[in-house]
Amino acid sequence: MIKRIYKTLYTKLSRFILGHKMTAFSETVILTASAYLLVKKGFGLSISGWLLNNALHQSAVNVYVYISGVILVLAVLVKVLSLIFLHYPATKHSAVEPEEISECLQVMNKEILGHIEKCDSCIPPSLRKIREQHSFDVNTRLITESLSAHIMKAITTIKVKRKDVFISLYTYKESDSSLTYELHYDPRRDLVKSKYIDLNDGAYSDYESVKCIKSSASTSYVLEKKKYAKGNIKRYKSLEQYMGCKLETNGLVYGYLNIEFHNNAIFVEEEEMQDFMEENIFPFKLLLEYQYLKKEFFHRFEKYEKHWEVA
Repeated sequence: MIKRIYKTLYTKLSRFILGHKMTAFSETVILTASAYLLVKKGFGLSISGWLLNNALHQSAVNVYVYISGVILVLAVLVKVLSLIFLHYPATKHSAVEPEEISECLQVMNKEILGHIEKCDSCIPPSLRKIREQHSFDVNTRLITESLSAHIMKAITTIKVKRKDVFISLYTYKESDSSLTYELHYDPRRDLVKSKYIDLNDGAYSDYESVKCIKSSASTSYVLEKKKYAKGNIKRYKSLEQYMGCKLETNGLVYGYLNIEFHNNAIFVEEEEMQDFMEENIFPFKLLLEYQYLKKEFFHRFEKYEKHWEVA
């Protein structure tokens, strides 16, 4: 408890000191003071002496000197603290370019090219054959693995291993109000207990995915382990923090993405988790939503083709 309070205070103070206003204050004051000392040494100019001779009494000049000294000391203190926070950051992650997305986009572009070639080779084009080229399972697994690699790269101050990040993907079926398991990372580890989640079953009511799907919220965060519902007991032992999000477009929910952090608590505040989600997770969330949209698109056109053949 004391350690968490310390981390929270350290994080808040770090954000305050490294903020634009405090940075501008310290650098402006120190730069101004440095320039004044150079001018004073070179030309013998003294602001306090000039004020005493031309504008103010000694008592007022003393107040001016005292206030100036306090401001300068505060500026130096802010600068020293900013250097400490820069070398010993409060957060364990940083915003990094999601380079892994490039590989995902390249695969998707090749898939689109395959659709075009199929249309050129089929007379008339068969929607069923085009749909078969959409490798939903392969693509979502590629995106999930790329997301995991990106998360491990974004967490900078500690060494994050494959076993420290657990990601699972579920498909939402509105027809029977359920979440159906699609895949998880690392696939070599068998840690999934609930592969079918009935949203109306009380046994799953405490699951973050269920609570989020049944609410108007798009994301879910668990900062402390004790607030996370127990699922797979083996996985729960090493669990530290959790975040999840709906996969949706224009209010239509297609799936749900779970991300668990094990063995290390990465975040100090929920606001920090939200920033991490927006900066590092959302680009991959959009790629997953694209896969669901494309799957739904082909499903609709396959139904249309069947109706057209009947007609």
